[in-house]
Amino acid sequence: MTVIAHVGLTDESIPLFSVTTIKEGPGSQGQMPSGIFCLGFLTAPDNQILYLSLVGRDTALQEMRGLLTAGKLNSFLIHQDGKQVGGWFSHTWLGQMEYHGAKLPTHLFGELTQMILYHPLMTTPDKSARTAVLPFLGMGGLVQTQQDAWQLVKHLSDIPLLDAWHPVVRDLLVSLQWCESLQGFNSNAYYIRLGSNLAGLISANIRSGALRVEPDEAGRYAIPDNATLDLEYGLAERYQPEASATGRDGWETISVHTRQMLINDGDLVDVSATSEVREAGFKVPVALTRAVWNRFVEWDDYVSKTQENLGQSTKGRLWDVMWMAFLAIRNSRQGGDVLFYEVYVIERDGYSTTPRSVKLKLHSGAGDNGEHVITIMLPGED
Repeated sequence: MTVIAHVGLTDESIPLFSVTTIKEGPGSQGQMPSGIFCLGFLTAPDNQILYLSLVGRDTALQEMRGLLTAGKLNSFLIHQDGKQVGGWFSHTWLGQMEYHGAKLPTHLFGELTQMILYHPLMTTPDKSARTAVLPFLGMGGLVQTQQDAWQLVKHLSDIPLLDAWHPVVRDLLVSLQWCESLQGFNSNAYYIRLGSNLAGLISANIRSGALRVEPDEAGRYAIPDNATLDLEYGLAERYQPEASATGRDGWETISVHTRQMLINDGDLVDVSATSEVREAGFKVPVALTRAVWNRFVEWDDYVSKTQENLGQSTKGRLWDVMWMAFLAIRNSRQGGDVLFYEVYVIERDGYSTTPRSVKLKLHSGAGDNGEHVITIMLPGED
């Protein structure tokens, strides 16, 4: 850090700003013009520059801008707290940057110019990408800043979020790195980028009891101790064998559920006769567990108002599940009777409006009479 100064200001009540040196970073073909200093520097989690405030001679700044435009200067290094930190621009990112410049008369250095480059995210959330940046100075107004960040989360979210859920949802977002605190040079910010499966996360925490639509007996809508990052929480239906009475030989016998019994009881959904299964290439009996059917296939009987008009249908969703299963079998190089695969689907949970990648388990084995059958289930099901 080279100097502490009031840049363009002489009022003693104005806080001092640190000024540090800046130079070209690795990969740049051009050299940083001399006589330019850095007033502020902030990068996104991928190290692309969100905000860059510079001061220096107007001719030097114009030269630097020309190098930026020509693609010869695309990364920078500054000295901060005794170490060297850097950031960069991709060609696309640089094309999105906003530019502002102004003359700054000062008694300290003569006439200087300030140039500010910043990404539009610094001022305007991108709802389509579920991304926003909330700049803040220092930690004095931390509580208000966190409240402002929460309002941004609610704005970016595709589903309604209760204000009472704030503590639990905030901790979940931090754990998933969907909300990060950025510390730069003379600048700080919260970086919010919500995952496409936020609805699934909220649904899982409603099932776990961490989030409540109605308060519990203590009046609580959020219970942090019940929070979970497991999107499958509470949904895996495990078929437990039923113990019968002890036999005369002293051994406890176990009654076995046959495949047909599970189909008759509704625990398995037989889809063998559907055109989607046949057209996907399956010639053997196929069944889906009730959990897979309810969450990732069934759509026509009932969906919430939030999930209406999403262009979904039971037949189309079944095709997606079966076609991806067929491709997984065709492309698999592993042996054995179990195969995991992924399908991109909107979960029927009452909240989700965008598809996400879901892992399913395909089991190939023998049916009740020794025939070849296939069962598709959740990874935690047996």
